[in-house]
Amino acid sequence: MITMFLLACNSGSADTAIDPDCLDQPQVTWENWAEGFFITYCTACHSATSPDRYGAPEGIDFDTEEEVATLSSLIRQTVLEEGSMPYGGGVYDEDLELLAIYLDCGI
Repeated sequence: MITMFLLACNSGSADTAIDPDCLDQPQVTWENWAEGFFITYCTACHSATSPDRYGAPEGIDFDTEEEVATLSSLIRQTVLEEGSMPYGGGVYDEDLELLAIYLDCGI
């Protein structure tokens, strides 16, 4: 549940600008949430080590935070805007909300 992730946002260092829209959001990071999300919903097909990609294009992998950051626009479009991924749906609304926060504030 989202309330489990309602952690105080980092105030950041003097040289790190924080998006004001992120200040009142849960702190969603790769370590505390996103890695598990991508393992649960994505890497069965979108992993460099997947034995069967079920048609997922080569090179569209979500094994690391760096890969997710590079493809964040595509993730936003296909998961949050179009709802075309993952195939078969099944993503809880709370997870979709946390994914949006992660893409906006956590990467």
